[in-house]
Amino acid sequence: MQTLQWILDERQRCDVELLLTGAFLPLKGFLTEKDYRSVLQSMTLATGALWPIPVTLDIPQSLADALPLGGTLMLCRADGTPLAHLRIDDVFCPNFSEEALKIYGTDDLTHSGVRLLHQRHPCYVGGPVTVVDPQRAAIARQVDFLPPYRTPQELWPRWKAIGKPIVAFQTRNPMHGAHYAVTKQALKDTQGHLLIHPTIGPTNPGDMQAAMRIRAVLALADSYPASDSVPPVTVSTLPLAMRMAGPREAVWHALIRQNFGADYFIVGRSPADPGHNPRRPDGYWWDPYAAQDLFRTVSDKMQIQALIFPEYAWHKKLQTYMPIAGKNVTDFAKISGTWVRNRLALGQTLPEWYAPKPVRQVLEKGYNQLQSKGLVLLVTGLPASGKSTLAAALVNALRILDNRPITLLDGDVIRRHLSKGLGFSREDRQEHLARVGFVAQIIAQHGGIAVMALIAPYQADRQTLRQHIEEDGVFAEIYLSTPLEECERRDPKGLYAQARSGRLQHMTGIDEPYQVPQTADLIFDTQHHSLPEMVDTIIQYLQEIRALAPNIENTPGVYRILD
Repeated sequence: MQTLQWILDERQRCDVELLLTGAFLPLKGFLTEKDYRSVLQSMTLATGALWPIPVTLDIPQSLADALPLGGTLMLCRADGTPLAHLRIDDVFCPNFSEEALKIYGTDDLTHSGVRLLHQRHPCYVGGPVTVVDPQRAAIARQVDFLPPYRTPQELWPRWKAIGKPIVAFQTRNPMHGAHYAVTKQALKDTQGHLLIHPTIGPTNPGDMQAAMRIRAVLALADSYPASDSVPPVTVSTLPLAMRMAGPREAVWHALIRQNFGADYFIVGRSPADPGHNPRRPDGYWWDPYAAQDLFRTVSDKMQIQALIFPEYAWHKKLQTYMPIAGKNVTDFAKISGTWVRNRLALGQTLPEWYAPKPVRQVLEKGYNQLQSKGLVLLVTGLPASGKSTLAAALVNALRILDNRPITLLDGDVIRRHLSKGLGFSREDRQEHLARVGFVAQIIAQHGGIAVMALIAPYQADRQTLRQHIEEDGVFAEIYLSTPLEECERRDPKGLYAQARSGRLQHMTGIDEPYQVPQTADLIFDTQHHSLPEMVDTIIQYLQEIRALAPNIENTPGVYRILD
């Protein structure tokens, strides 16, 4: 029986990642109906273990009808590469209104979390998830998620070497002065080490772009005073898809950080609340301190300890951040994410008290219009040479280092949409590259960055692409010279094997030619160059030719920012 496949969307990809790395323990897979209903009713799994948020894999009815219990569903990345096996233990169709009322306390579509819930596919499939290829999964997480991402297994040795209590701080917004004050107080209270753990998965509509938030966090991390030879802060991104489920989600966030080895979790005011509630004057969906109350009721079921903090704000007379409770609120200047975004969008600077200067500079520059020319990068090579992997990693690095909009144009993904219906004849390949090149040219015309991952096997077609792009921007060709034998050994989709057996025609490298680039700007053999080395070399080259934004110069390798 042929194994059925499912292409993961961005939220599902995040969930699979955290399941595979143990960040969702005790979960080892997506919830079955029994566990799902237990989570809804009592915030626990059927075993009694505390777990407040349903982690479910939604699928269309047509796929649900085809899934055999006890069988396997292959979970694939966006380009079709297999990532994990899901053993099909259960298939069921939930009542989204019931789920919304239990998790969010409302079925009001004004709530962004409720609205996204109702937009899911109608059925859930539950069962344990196991990795297809650990080495390939390790590479996938490098390219799918913004750096500096570290798994629990990668952080545990760091905590052991530091030898201090670990204090975790969750944020989906740029950190500002109040966050800075609270986290410094937490470090003082615990004599610990701070883990700033910003989420980078799908979040609340209107939230600031993840890459800009990470740049601001990295800038702030350098502002913490060091008391000894050990740095006071570790920054690590977290590929978590926000549910915007308020108090329940705050407890969930703490359990996740418990799996990352944290001893304490900071709980402030109104965590995971999407705001914009038209029925409350303050715009919140829960009481601002409901999450703190919930922590007090479930603390005996958790190993991690909550650090409860009141609301902090800037005292205009005393010129410092301090708790508001018990004081005249008119003496304080209060801020919100919306206030920050609106001010920046209008081209206004942020006040000095908002955050340390490096943070303000990152946010203000990020909102400035850049006048740089557009940039198009073509990553070319044989199938399975590593094009998609390098391109995706490069996109993430550029998002950290550059303010322009960045688009990944992956050949396999494009073929399912823009080039749907095209085959692999010489003419169809030429048309495929022309279509993708046309999109890249438009991106360049508008000052953006496009990273193309395409086989593009013919020299003449690549040269034509270069000529068109250079009319509007900068073009760089990156050739992955990975030998055919190595590509066949990797072959994650089994294409070479199909071609060798005669089941697949027009396979580049087997019965169709690949013309080695004559004008490549950079050449890498992925057998001898690691992914971080290739990305940092490309970044350095782009800086040398002044193809990156003018405010990015002498930037250290993005994969070495934890060193």
